[in-house]
Amino acid sequence: MKMRKIYFWMALATALLGCGGRSWSSGDRVLVAKYLYETKIAQPQRFEVVVFKYPNQPLEKGTPKNYIKRLLGLPGEILAIFFGRLFHIPAPPPGAPPHFNDLDNKAIDPNDLWKSDHTHRNDPKTLDLFDAGKFQILRKPPEIMLAMRRIVYDNDFPAKDLTGPEWERWRPEEGAAWAASKRNGFVHDGGKNDAVDWLRYWHVLRPGHGEPAVGARSKRELITDFMAYNSYQSAEHGDAMSPSSSNWVGDLMLECKLDVQGSTGEFWMELSKGIHRFRARFDLSSGMCTLFKVGMDKKPVEMDSKQTGVKGPGSYNLRFANFDARLTVWVDRELPFGNGRDYPPPEMRGADEKDLDDVQLKSRFGPTGQNDLEPASLGAKGAVVQVHGIRLWRDTYYTRSAGGPDFHLTPDVLSDPQKWGFFKDPNLAEVRTLYVQPGHYLCLGDNSPQSSDGRDWGLVPERLMLGRALLVYFPFNRAGPIR
Repeated sequence: MKMRKIYFWMALATALLGCGGRSWSSGDRVLVAKYLYETKIAQPQRFEVVVFKYPNQPLEKGTPKNYIKRLLGLPGEILAIFFGRLFHIPAPPPGAPPHFNDLDNKAIDPNDLWKSDHTHRNDPKTLDLFDAGKFQILRKPPEIMLAMRRIVYDNDFPAKDLTGPEWERWRPEEGAAWAASKRNGFVHDGGKNDAVDWLRYWHVLRPGHGEPAVGARSKRELITDFMAYNSYQSAEHGDAMSPSSSNWVGDLMLECKLDVQGSTGEFWMELSKGIHRFRARFDLSSGMCTLFKVGMDKKPVEMDSKQTGVKGPGSYNLRFANFDARLTVWVDRELPFGNGRDYPPPEMRGADEKDLDDVQLKSRFGPTGQNDLEPASLGAKGAVVQVHGIRLWRDTYYTRSAGGPDFHLTPDVLSDPQKWGFFKDPNLAEVRTLYVQPGHYLCLGDNSPQSSDGRDWGLVPERLMLGRALLVYFPFNRAGPIR
């Protein structure tokens, strides 16, 4: 432990001394824990943010060329990218033959195994394994979910120039006992006690260039992986534009602050994706939280139930996520279901679905009209509550390749379920598989649509892995830990 501290403080001192005289716009300076990998105290772990030398050109004009990415593929495994999520087949156990035995191929230089040619991209054997449902989805632990999430909409910051009712993002269903309150929140007076009153999120985007602010494009649309960081401003049009089409994202996280006035009733959180709706019901009298999955038959199936602290009058910070085919619940700082409650991803053939034909399987692909136009909801039944601090987040979406979308989605497509059939087209709903050679790692950028990473140029040899990124220390206005 003392040796670790010595290494840390030596690295920090060197880093801080090295930032003198640099301008605020010269890029982030990152503190890297090189000693972890150099001394073998720790091996690189999945989901860590790592720094490594660029395999194709470690030195450029005598200067080390370093990259910083997130480590996602481990030595010896096969990784797959499908509908924005990651799947894998683990590396064989010690002594078993590898998935691809390139090390014994004398025609291949072992120093070239990092190159993309040796990732066996979309090898027919791996595609068959994926189609047979042999891959497992990679699920992020809660702390990584929080690190990688992207904001969709923060209800505390509505657009000041879009004030009409057609631009409201959160809307009560007709007859629901919800009413707007101060602090950009909503209150529920208890209702009629016999049904859940729903407050629905509408993903309504601001008008485009040349469109009037009233009655322009106030239709509900699919949530996409749009990032302002990737957009540009056209000198001709003047408004922000994205350089590429967006991808539909259905993995969402909903959070709010709940103020409970009594000890009766129920509070609900709901997230919809594809053929399913997922619900977390909080019994305000007992504190019990129950998770449900609702399919196209609209029959709720109970998934799990746990005791929580949401019991009786008080204020609670709640968060409900559906990332990576896993339901995760936060109550204040507690995780009543641990890392979450897993369920089989519907895009994959299940272990007991060998006889499921391709038409039935592909019917589960992509968004579903009513569900994905109501992606997030809050509900109350017989409860006197107030909600505020409402925020909706999305997961990181991994595209099959850098610099281009998986699907070309235009505004008219995003708002019209009748045009969503291409999500089920086997020629468009493609998977990408990549083999990670032994002694190598696959690293991808969090800004997936615009990242230069292992999807295109290949793997990172273990010898070029420098260390784990700990924090940004300069410029000081962006300083903070890296997660």
